[in-house]
Amino acid sequence: MEGKWMKRGFLYAFCAAALLLVAPGCKDDAVEDSGTPDTPQAEDVFSQLNRDIADMQSLAEGHVKVLTCFTEADGSAVMELDNNHVLNIYAEQEKVNSVPLVGIDGNGYWTYELDGSSGTLEGNDGQPAPALSSTGKSAVTPQFRLSDKRYWEVSFDGGEWKQLSTRQVWDVDKAGKSAFSPFASCSVDGDKVTIYLRCGAYEINVPVEGKATTDAWNKFVAGADGNVLLDFSYAGYRHGEEAPPEAAWERVNVRQWMDDYKVGARQALLDIMAKYGLDKSSGNGNANVVIYFPAGDYVLHNEDDNTKDDNKTSGDTDSRGNNTSHAITMFGGNFVIKGDGPDKTRLIMETPMLPNNNSMYSSPTLITIKHNSFLTSDVYDVTGSAAKGTFSVEVANANAFSEGEWVCLYLHDNSPELVAQELQPYEWESTMTNISEEGVQVEDIHQIEKIEGNTVTFKEPIMHEVDPQWDWQLRKYRHYENVGVEDLCFVGHSVSDFKHHRSWEDDGAYKPINFMRLVNSWMRRVRFTSVSEAASIISCANCSAYDIDIDGNGGHAAIRSQGSSRVFIGAVRDRSNRPPADQWSSSNIVEGAGQYHACGVSKPSMGAVIWRVSWGSDACFEAHATQPRATLIDCCTGGFMQTRQGGDAEQVPNHLADLTIWNMNSINSPAPKGNGNVGTEFDWWRSGWKYWKILPPVIVGFHGEPVTFVQDQVKLDESNGTPVEPQSLYEAQLERRLGYVPAWLNALK
Repeated sequence: MEGKWMKRGFLYAFCAAALLLVAPGCKDDAVEDSGTPDTPQAEDVFSQLNRDIADMQSLAEGHVKVLTCFTEADGSAVMELDNNHVLNIYAEQEKVNSVPLVGIDGNGYWTYELDGSSGTLEGNDGQPAPALSSTGKSAVTPQFRLSDKRYWEVSFDGGEWKQLSTRQVWDVDKAGKSAFSPFASCSVDGDKVTIYLRCGAYEINVPVEGKATTDAWNKFVAGADGNVLLDFSYAGYRHGEEAPPEAAWERVNVRQWMDDYKVGARQALLDIMAKYGLDKSSGNGNANVVIYFPAGDYVLHNEDDNTKDDNKTSGDTDSRGNNTSHAITMFGGNFVIKGDGPDKTRLIMETPMLPNNNSMYSSPTLITIKHNSFLTSDVYDVTGSAAKGTFSVEVANANAFSEGEWVCLYLHDNSPELVAQELQPYEWESTMTNISEEGVQVEDIHQIEKIEGNTVTFKEPIMHEVDPQWDWQLRKYRHYENVGVEDLCFVGHSVSDFKHHRSWEDDGAYKPINFMRLVNSWMRRVRFTSVSEAASIISCANCSAYDIDIDGNGGHAAIRSQGSSRVFIGAVRDRSNRPPADQWSSSNIVEGAGQYHACGVSKPSMGAVIWRVSWGSDACFEAHATQPRATLIDCCTGGFMQTRQGGDAEQVPNHLADLTIWNMNSINSPAPKGNGNVGTEFDWWRSGWKYWKILPPVIVGFHGEPVTFVQDQVKLDESNGTPVEPQSLYEAQLERRLGYVPAWLNALK
């Protein structure tokens, strides 16, 4: 009965390997990465030690329950506890005599083995230290560390540290994680799991009861060979670990500026930008200002802002003549545009932003906050392989970089062999000219955590395997940081009867804001009313957009990660109104139809998370081609209308590897149409048709309106028709990494 979930119970005896705890002030003495895949990082050891010791006692006392147990054929297993901790059992354990094994003896006291001998741990009073309250004494909890002189020390309940070992320890730094495992093996028999320990003779019979977590999650936790999930938990502002702060910088009141200088809102904003160095492409990386719009209406664009452009050709003119609209372009970091709330502060586009040429996409965006450059011209070749999910690459001349620096793991290579490999299991088709001519394009932006020799280690996992036979490079990434837009509403006047690609007025006349080349920046508590496109986050990294409403007249798109890395888009409620695309009529307005393209991705986006977003019945998530990868559509609700993803024919596939759709609640999923015929299954790669192509996705817990997927076109289709646990993959992965769900994320649910 392996891999199934049993009844809940408690662990009455337990034995654990004590792991290295980083001693205060001596981080260099902790276990460091030796370069082998199984060697734990120092922070991993710290976390595992705290969990192992505390969970050992809590389970033995019955204070913590075992929720799930997932076993593999090789004898490895993973147990999930109801305190959100995970216990690992490795198929094979490395033996290191200088690692103490700590357990509980038959009388309920702490015992240990070290360097081939065993003994009883003594508490602060010199007496055997009680592990269980059944001894009649107050139980105490041991912790272990290496002193700065490399001796093992033990402390109880945070008390005095006492030396335990009699010799200095030098051989544990290169030990693998399995060397610290407390368990020898486990077996499953009916409703019980029996755990066999490496220390002592205890056999632990554990009834298990809990929510039935899905196999996809269990394999991810176990690191099993069949795991198909990437770790998306690093998405968002500061890797999702904290909310952006409420800025304490100098506050400049736009309304007061307007009154003092007798200017309109747009001019006031331009003046403030000039004062704080945000108006020039040289940019001010430390503006340190809050541009505050108190409650009220502020017109930031109308006819008066347009100028005559005599360089426009007749083919570029529109019904308004040669007039040109101009974006408000802000260059810099460390500033916030802030209002008094989306129901109180409104930034208004009274008239459309006119197109720069006859393209329907050429209207400028009202406000663009950007760095004017992207990557430096210096190129550093990647010289070693790296697997998906790992953190390090080998780079020629790594000393050119510094820890904390932001860089781009970059690939633009049109080698036919690489293109064929990238499209597997499908084959290149003649209409796919972008990938064949421009090549496979990966732009994965990272922050450097550590440099050792020519090994560069990132803070975030790599989302595409690296093979140095192709033209992989590491390049320096130019950007600004700490930009916020919050507590306001952008108001446009998009057409009431939107029709996709009918004209520039439909697709691009009212685009209020873009981020470009920013890191650790955010939009929150924002409303977009009657806009063509709400926001694009372009060539950025670790930006967040959340707690957002889209309403009024529907338009072209919602919020997208465009060529960015690890963007978090969450708690977006898209309720805009427009005619349905497939039965368009100017009089047939559907309330809540949503933007034509809901929140999603385009261009070489990597690691984006679309979390708990709700969109309309006549929409679907965006996957707008030109090589997005590794996108998580997580716990979202809305229409699942095929072909709403977008993308020009020459730029397909719409999405490459690792599209993951988790607990999608479909509210409208009509049978797809193939070449004019109604089909019975939802296909992901339509051969012979130039538009609709997505590499095999991972689909888990798809429910709501029934949809059947073509099974040989999916990597995984688990629990179709029934939602799964964990409910949100992003939350569960973040919780597993941090040990808790951050307060900012809980507050959004």
